[in-house]
Amino acid sequence: MKKSEIWYYKPFSHIYVEKDVKQNKMTLSLLKRFEGAKIIEINHYKDIFNRKNQAYAMQKSINSLIIAKNTGELVYKGAPFCQSFGEENFYYTSFVLNCLYDCEYCYLRGLYPSAYMTVFVNTDDYLKEVEEKAGDESCFLCVSYDTDLGAVEDIFGFCALWYDFAKNHRNIKVELRTKCADLSFLKGFAPIPNFIIAITLSPEETAGLYEGRAPSLFARLKAGASVVEMGFPLRLSFDPVLVYDNFEEVYGRFIDRCFREIDPEKVLDIGLGGFRVAPACLKNMRRNYPLSRLLSYPYETVDGACRYGRGEDECIDFIIKKLENYVDKKKICLWNT
Repeated sequence: MKKSEIWYYKPFSHIYVEKDVKQNKMTLSLLKRFEGAKIIEINHYKDIFNRKNQAYAMQKSINSLIIAKNTGELVYKGAPFCQSFGEENFYYTSFVLNCLYDCEYCYLRGLYPSAYMTVFVNTDDYLKEVEEKAGDESCFLCVSYDTDLGAVEDIFGFCALWYDFAKNHRNIKVELRTKCADLSFLKGFAPIPNFIIAITLSPEETAGLYEGRAPSLFARLKAGASVVEMGFPLRLSFDPVLVYDNFEEVYGRFIDRCFREIDPEKVLDIGLGGFRVAPACLKNMRRNYPLSRLLSYPYETVDGACRYGRGEDECIDFIIKKLENYVDKKKICLWNT
């Protein structure tokens, strides 16, 4: 393959399929949807996904798909870098690895050796494990950390699957975190209190510089307003907070705009967290994107995470005070509390 040829491939023009899931119902549906794609049969997804010395940025532009079955542990205890929102039983799980969006600060850029999107079609195994781990107790489950399920709902339909699961398991709070601006799939669902839509919002400065493939702030605010209108619990995620020299101006203007579009009284809560990533992950991110100014910043390692340091604390304190003009402080949840 010539390097010059890769830029002409359409998304998912190449699909790797584990031989054991060739006849899976979802596999057949995906292959029919992308019937012009070149299909490559493989024994195990890790034969492709875990290869050494992969060209991550180049793969991101190709955006091939891997269809597989996941085995072993499928549901994990919430990671310390993630927000529990006060829930003791906090878990996360992923039907999909990697994201259609390509935000410059995203830990996915350094977490996996491959940028190819990987979908696991043994969804019943996942649901069974969630049921086993949650039991009859209250549980908080994040399902959209390692991808943006909203962005690929028209392809995989996993948001609808998780909605049905939440509807039948009222003790489990399912959080769907997204930057997607098209949430029209929710119109077919009756709102339930344990299916939480968390929309990640960033100032225009961040969205324009570092979230090139994601919808604009304007589009995401409209999506958030539509979630409220449809009656679903809406969580706003201001995460990660990037520190600017004029952060008071940037975040002051941003927060005012958010609550011109979205009624603060209708917001469930707000997640707030600064840039944070494990040192090994940041090292990989820098290797994959050596020209990134954002990633080249001399972050400090604090409690096992690479962070801004003192400047971040001042910025977060300002944001909290600004948010208190609109919402009760109890609704503001920091990532490390």
